[in-house]
Amino acid sequence: MNRSLSQRTIGNAGVLLTGAAVETVMQVAFLVLAGRQLGPSEFGFYGYLLAWVTFASAVAQWGLPVIAVREIAQRPADETSIFAAVFHIRALWSVLLFLVAVAAASVVPVSADHRAAIWLTFAYLLGVPFDLSLLFDAHQRSRWDVPGRMAGRIVSVGLLGLLWRMRGALTVADVALCSTLFLLVNGAVGWMVARRLGHDLRPFAPTPDTGRLLRLSLPVVWSSLMSLAYSQSQTILVKWLSTALETGFNALACRLLMPVLIFRGIIHRVLLPLVSEVGQDRAALTARLERVFPALALLFMPLTALTVPVVQLLLVPLFGTDYAGAVRPLQITVAHFFFSGTGALIGTSLLVNGDARTPALGLTVGCAGSLLLSVLLIPSWGAVGAACATLFGELIAVFYPLPRFLKILRPKVVPRVLRIAAVSLLGLALFYLSLRTLAMPELAALAIELIVILIGLRLAGEISPERLQTALALFRRGSSADGR
Repeated sequence: MNRSLSQRTIGNAGVLLTGAAVETVMQVAFLVLAGRQLGPSEFGFYGYLLAWVTFASAVAQWGLPVIAVREIAQRPADETSIFAAVFHIRALWSVLLFLVAVAAASVVPVSADHRAAIWLTFAYLLGVPFDLSLLFDAHQRSRWDVPGRMAGRIVSVGLLGLLWRMRGALTVADVALCSTLFLLVNGAVGWMVARRLGHDLRPFAPTPDTGRLLRLSLPVVWSSLMSLAYSQSQTILVKWLSTALETGFNALACRLLMPVLIFRGIIHRVLLPLVSEVGQDRAALTARLERVFPALALLFMPLTALTVPVVQLLLVPLFGTDYAGAVRPLQITVAHFFFSGTGALIGTSLLVNGDARTPALGLTVGCAGSLLLSVLLIPSWGAVGAACATLFGELIAVFYPLPRFLKILRPKVVPRVLRIAAVSLLGLALFYLSLRTLAMPELAALAIELIVILIGLRLAGEISPERLQTALALFRRGSSADGR
């Protein structure tokens, strides 16, 4: 990876990670207020709606955030045509699915408040065509998506807090309205930013690319739906097969998982254009992956090892004892990022190399196994059973394409990844050892875990002052270059 690419990568990643950290705080504030006001049962209904709208959003996106970034990176002269095709496809699906939801809500026997919540939640789809994150990603300007996301979160959290202060209570329709406003505001700000940056936004321009993108995106759409099927579908299955209380626990665990998903999404957004640029040049792709994989492991493995005890430390104080049953499901679900945070790049690399079939098969097998296990576990174990099924499906999806990946690309990263994994697991083991054998306070045990991980990574040569200084220097140069 040459210096200019490294600068853009570090610059984008730095801004996106900073934005994601701020967004995480606001999102948790939103969930704390909504969860405490609604209670587990009503919050479970809200999570149930979000599970359905997430499926609908995956269809409306039609895999284009992946395929369109690749196409624009490889065919920059056709950007106007590609963008118009993306807008046409997403607008058609979004309007169609929204109308289906409105029609369904009109005939389903639910209360007026729940019916309004359904309409407002699915109105989220109307903002999908105006999301310009893929355009920023294709030009390695991902940082410019941050202002829209920040504005969306501020409006969403601010309005929810205002409604609570005015009424003294919140309904599920209030929460749905504020949740949907996030994407609508994000899209509006994104378009203003894109125009200031000089992007040619002509959504209704004539384009011959619509049919081609529809066909190319089919494997990605399938992969997206399969991935959601063993994550979001757990909330649906818990509602059908267990109690309203367990549905609330599972819904909260799924919502609190979003910050980690945001961080993983940032990695894909920053790295996909850089990986796409090399196309099917295996030597160049392998060389880049040998830099990327250890960096991903260094981010996700320690982060996961620290997040598991943080959940135990903070969830009940933030949300109240009514949600104590959500602690274990969230810890189990978070654990899969120890593997999938790094492993998610395997499928992306195979896709760039022209193999969309293997990752899609892995997700399909993982989905089938997860859903089967869900049906067996949820009636007895509720949200914990759903979390175990999700973990099982994620592991299959990550490891299924691994033999194919190693056969084609063979990046020399295994020793470094194993060292990072060993240090992270050692820190997590010491956390629980400190709790159970030394009766140490949870916060002190967490501090010991963090210190052990940092020292272990330093001794393993994975972190050093020199690397930090280099990264900061690249970030500053990348920021100024992108600003020009």
